Amino acid sequence: MLLKRLFEATQRARVARAGPATPRVELPRVELPLEEERRLYEAHGRAPVERHLDILFGDYRIGDERFIDMYREAMRVTGTVLTPFNVFQRFDTRAQLCRYLLATLDVPGRRAECGAYRGATALLLCRAMRSRQPSFDGQAMHLIDSFSGTSHNVAQDLIAVRDTDRNGDVRMAEFFEAGKTDASEEAVRAAFASEFPAVAVHAGWIPAVLSSLPESSWAFVHLDVTLYEPTLAALAYFHPRLSSGGVILCDGSIFCPGAEAAFRSYCERNALGYAVLGHREYVLTNEAR
Repeated sequence: MLLKRLFEATQRARVARAGPATPRVELPRVELPLEEERRLYEAHGRAPVERHLDILFGDYRIGDERFIDMYREAMRVTGTVLTPFNVFQRFDTRAQLCRYLLATLDVPGRRAECGAYRGATALLLCRAMRSRQPSFDGQAMHLIDSFSGTSHNVAQDLIAVRDTDRNGDVRMAEFFEAGKTDASEEAVRAAFASEFPAVAVHAGWIPAVLSSLPESSWAFVHLDVTLYEPTLAALAYFHPRLSSGGVILCDGSIFCPGAEAAFRSYCERNALGYAVLGHREYVLTNEAR
């Protein structure tokens, strides 16, 4: 009996020292990329998209033309379609690309887009350049794409996916299916042939295709290759060749964690500062050369 009382007293003392039990906190459910896409697709699908775009970009003009109209025309020519999910992201990032491109017109060197897809962004950039240089015919502009979809994913490229049929378990999975595409080299060449015949189109995988580029300095580079390894390889090629005042921009996305990881890794490895804009667009400028 005495031992039992001593044990109970000891237990009461321990509880007193520990204080009241901490209530269990229910953590909020984390929204995964595909869930965010679905939510924004539905929300933007019900929103007055045209009014929002006019408020945001209606007064941004490139030369004598409204940016909105210039971008829409580039998409029409190339057969590029936006979804309600990414419509605001695309208009905003393409407006920023034009601003950075025009800021490099006096920088010596060539210009490139890696991940041209159907060519809408590159056509927009060419028309933006022509607004300042009326004789511009695409000279020293290089478009690079595999025209065979994306390469194979690595660990950095995987996104979190919730299995709806397995108690909501979360697993890591590929978003971009390797080798799947609806773009062709011939269609891209045709889109530029009449207006910008001097544009150079390079078909192939990064990094191998980079050997087809002329050895040169570069003033402006846009990276939109979605995955870790090609983004890292493109940075390793273009950054050492970037002119003083030159700019490299890299598209990020909830579906492109690998591209973002590659950009951060390269910059951290080389002690480089960079900017991240509102829609996960990474920007590296060369102010030291």
